[in-house]
Amino acid sequence: MSAAEQFAKNAEQYRDEAVFAKGKDLDWMREAVQLPRIQTLLDIGSGAGHTAIAFSDLAEQCIGIDVTPQMVDVANQFSAGQGISNVQFQVGDVENLPFADESFCVVTCRLAAHHFPDVEQAMKEIKRVLKPEGVFLLVDHYAPEEKALDEFINLIDQTRDPSHIREYSLTEWHAFFTKNELSYEEIKKWDLTIPFDNWVSRSNTPEERKNQLQQYFQTASPVAKDTFHIKYKEDGVVESFCLKSILVCGRRKKEKR
Repeated sequence: MSAAEQFAKNAEQYRDEAVFAKGKDLDWMREAVQLPRIQTLLDIGSGAGHTAIAFSDLAEQCIGIDVTPQMVDVANQFSAGQGISNVQFQVGDVENLPFADESFCVVTCRLAAHHFPDVEQAMKEIKRVLKPEGVFLLVDHYAPEEKALDEFINLIDQTRDPSHIREYSLTEWHAFFTKNELSYEEIKKWDLTIPFDNWVSRSNTPEERKNQLQQYFQTASPVAKDTFHIKYKEDGVVESFCLKSILVCGRRKKEKR
């Protein structure tokens, strides 16, 4: 299942979900930019529009792109309802951005990169549309370096949502940034608590897969239970767990002449 198919089902729910609408990471992203002026900003995988809207008072023009037309419609209605005129959303693919080279001072990507089919091509495009010394801000979940924990959390995510491609390790993210001539700075790490019932409801996960997920959590290794803070109800059913999350800031290196 593609990300467009997955998120077309319940776009409005993502507009209202607190994880996306009220995360402290939006404030951390704003603080991390450290530019005196933002002329143009591009938000990739914009979903219901929260990130682009959060930057609307800092940037002259914000554009959000998403592969899901229903998400784009929700985002445009959401921003218009708040009277925001300098933010527009459109359908677009991160692997083939419809913008000229060096078009944006800032590119943001929040909680979307784990859905990209070809993250290396996406990073090439991000670098291409960034101005020299422009800023790329990434917020996403990441996999621990330990292979068993990496495999566990990616199995969990893929079982819940088949459009999930991969949570990358920080070693992998560092390589993606470096390969595309972006500096790499880990600004903030945190554990994002995920209530199980809300999580599977938001993705319309079928009952069979919910049961699989419960089994995976219940048979998780002690290290996995500790790493992902898995909590259980009195009857042994999983109540919540956490996803390891990070904000990374990269600046496009100015080419030497």
